[in-house]
Amino acid sequence: CNPPTSQGLSWIVGGSTAARGEWPWQVSLWLRRKEHKCGAVLIADRWLLSAAHCFDIYSDPKMWVAFLGTPLLSGVDGKMEKIFRIYKHPFYNVYSLDYDVALLELSTPVKFSSTIKPICLPDNSHVFHEGARCFITGWGSTKEGGTWLRRFPHIHHLQKAAVNMIGDQACKKFYPVQISSRMVCAGFPQGTVDSCSGDAGGPLACKEPSGKWFLAGITSWGYGCARPYFPGVYTKVTAVQGWIAQNLKL
Repeated sequence: CNPPTSQGLSWIVGGSTAARGEWPWQVSLWLRRKEHKCGAVLIADRWLLSAAHCFDIYSDPKMWVAFLGTPLLSGVDGKMEKIFRIYKHPFYNVYSLDYDVALLELSTPVKFSSTIKPICLPDNSHVFHEGARCFITGWGSTKEGGTWLRRFPHIHHLQKAAVNMIGDQACKKFYPVQISSRMVCAGFPQGTVDSCSGDAGGPLACKEPSGKWFLAGITSWGYGCARPYFPGVYTKVTAVQGWIAQNLKL
């Protein structure tokens, strides 16, 4: 895994446009080659991570394609890859969204370049500290209930936004019932910046002092978008790291 070539850190809801090559692990998943449905993250030359709930209705890998290496939602100037297999976590719960993670095996390995690179995976002892500034990226709605994406997908650029990691105790105060130890919150108590519909499966990425970017979370769910006291909820990668590692060895 490598740090991206472009390090633009200007300030998805409350975000700004991402530059080409800035988030080289970001992937767009298209259903039936017609429309973007979810995000995904490149973690190895033939493996993507996404959210299991993206495949609740459409679980046949032949129905999906992945676009890599482009900030443009049209997929123009990017690389299209077919999905060979979809592995949902065996403990995934469709109702609570616990273990909301899926591994996608590509039909052929991708060649890494300045615009296509994997993100680093943390080991299970890696700590992403409360208050750490991390980034969410995606092509989802830029406001709650936003529909303009359907009308103008060709002009929609990848968005990025900085969010703060929220500690487990605070996370449980915001969502007293739903939070499990496989979930982590990120955002701001006052709202304003958040992931939104269409961002699911995308990365919550944190830059370590070494300059490397690590995957802290996979965009999973939340109550509305950027509402006060309802931060975004992400699948905690350290909690499912063993399952990921086990499958990547197959």
